[in-house]
Amino acid sequence: MALIEMKNITKDYYLGETIVHALRGIDLQIDKKEFVAIWGPSGSGKTTLLNLISAIDEPTTGELAIAGKDVRSLTDNQKSEHRNKTIGFVFQGFNLVPVLSALENVMLPLQIRGASATEARTQALSRLEEVGLSDLINNRPAKMSGGQQQRVSIARALVNNPSLVIADEPTANLDSETARMIIDIMRELNEKDHITFIFSTHDQRLLERVKRLVRLEDGKIVNGGATQ
Repeated sequence: MALIEMKNITKDYYLGETIVHALRGIDLQIDKKEFVAIWGPSGSGKTTLLNLISAIDEPTTGELAIAGKDVRSLTDNQKSEHRNKTIGFVFQGFNLVPVLSALENVMLPLQIRGASATEARTQALSRLEEVGLSDLINNRPAKMSGGQQQRVSIARALVNNPSLVIADEPTANLDSETARMIIDIMRELNEKDHITFIFSTHDQRLLERVKRLVRLEDGKIVNGGATQ
């Protein structure tokens, strides 16, 4: 079943009198349970495509449905609610709150949704255990390695039980051993919990492990077939 459906999507940006055609006629379907990477050279449109998929931005023309919802028909509040309930985000720079512990960082999305402290703590502890950080729940980001911080970021992305995780260069700042561990964790979650993962990456270590590659060049998809 399709989680993301894009039909003839374009996205233009205006810089003064100059029009930048960031995406040019994108047709893309991503099904539930996929583990897929969007890749291509800088300026190819990867970030723009992820922004559309995450309902942060809207296409200039074309049809975009996420989990069966027409994104262009949603209000800003509905888009925010959709992101909070449906999508988890993992970033290259981790984006953890430095004054909060690992546990508090993972609890935060649930507390924003109005969950009780007890409920948020229980779910956050469960996700931190999944990524192997039960012994570091009280550590702040400054007291953790890059790999540990990224695992906290993954736990935070998963704490709302999203159907989709969008990960922007999640292994770029990690050494090879740590990167492999992070990829293994995400693949296990994809296979065990059937969470769809969409990556934007240049990292060959990750490109070799995804199940499908979608290559962008100059705002167009030039290859979107399965790899394994």
